[in-house]
Amino acid sequence: MTGWQAGANFLIVGRLWAGAIKKEINPPPSLPLAGYFERPAEVRGLHDPLELNLCWLEDGTMPLIFLTLDVLLFENSFAEKIKELLADELQIPAESILPSATHTHSAPAIHDFHGLNPRDPEWEDMLLEITVGAARAARSQARRSSWGFKSQELKLAQNRRRKDGPIDPFFPLLFIIDNRENPVVLMSGYGCHPVCLDEKNLLISADYIGAFREHIRKYLGLDLPILFFIGTAGDVNPPERGSFEAARKLGQELAEATASLLKGISFSGEIRLGALEKKVDLPLSRPFSLEEIRKIILENELKLDQVKKKPSLLDPSEKKLAEAHLAWAKDLEVCFLSGKLPATLTATLAGYRLNDLPIFSHPFELLAQLGHKLRQKISPALWVVSCSHGYAGYLADEEEALAGGYEIEESYRYHSLLPLSPQAEKTFIEAASHIFENL
Repeated sequence: MTGWQAGANFLIVGRLWAGAIKKEINPPPSLPLAGYFERPAEVRGLHDPLELNLCWLEDGTMPLIFLTLDVLLFENSFAEKIKELLADELQIPAESILPSATHTHSAPAIHDFHGLNPRDPEWEDMLLEITVGAARAARSQARRSSWGFKSQELKLAQNRRRKDGPIDPFFPLLFIIDNRENPVVLMSGYGCHPVCLDEKNLLISADYIGAFREHIRKYLGLDLPILFFIGTAGDVNPPERGSFEAARKLGQELAEATASLLKGISFSGEIRLGALEKKVDLPLSRPFSLEEIRKIILENELKLDQVKKKPSLLDPSEKKLAEAHLAWAKDLEVCFLSGKLPATLTATLAGYRLNDLPIFSHPFELLAQLGHKLRQKISPALWVVSCSHGYAGYLADEEEALAGGYEIEESYRYHSLLPLSPQAEKTFIEAASHIFENL
């Protein structure tokens, strides 16, 4: 019997206990913002705080921890470290922990990007310490609670690959109150890239997610923990970009939709929790010959050599892109010559159930059409949570993959070696379906 199970014997099975915590996680000003290679300069300050929001749930037989971090993304090993530390500290199964990045493009990334992304180990260690402390506090503050869930469709975003392309309008809301009707935590999410702020922004920010939280807290009159999960936003952007006003506007529109849902929400103290995690190997493509790889290396070496002789030939963003492509191609060449090119990409997928509410988490940026296919296969009520358990890049259905574009043909070079095969869709959906068939 684990320490948690011993304590759980005092709970009533099938009744919800919940606790939640929010903490600021602002990085040092010396740490660059991630999200855009084209960003022209270093950080100039803080616009709104970055946060950790964490929720502890239990039903007398099983605990769940959901948490969001305001970072662009975090690598697989960082996610595993979070789960390992929390599982050890709280004596709970690692598969009952969902760590997710909000994917704001005005915050640092916890990823090497082939050695090109500056890291701050002290800040990352601080994040781990804050997360463990928050989880302890959330569990210690857990009390008898009731929960309500509602969703609606919101068309507040647009497909960035084509004008008539799909978006995922699913907007879920989960609200938990204690037995005195005091709010405990609010959870929501939407399938839209947090890129209201573009590469010209030099201030730390959670983008429209920060604005959403601010509006909700003002509406409720409480400094409430709010978990916001990114949905199937891989090819979906805000309709307005380039300013904090655009972020404020989208955050306010989402908050107004939330307020409307809250007015009609009903609550229950009864709950059954479930979690199931699965590792899946998705097939990769091999689009390059050794000759083509060496051509890419030569092209980018020449670009960088020209910059050394005459810096004005390339602007800083073009230099960064050349450095990124060169680092990727050299890593690819080494693996090609050693016979160690990977055939598959291993990703962690996880499913959770709160009674009949299915939540599916994964480390990808899913393109919208794939989100629709998941709901068709699993449940119309499926809540899809992206950028979780690490980071594995963009994932499209076969049709979108064959169409190419930045998400398919270029983005993987910044974090991986090879692109996913167009057939990865089939493996992914089958694995997700298997999780919920057995959960």
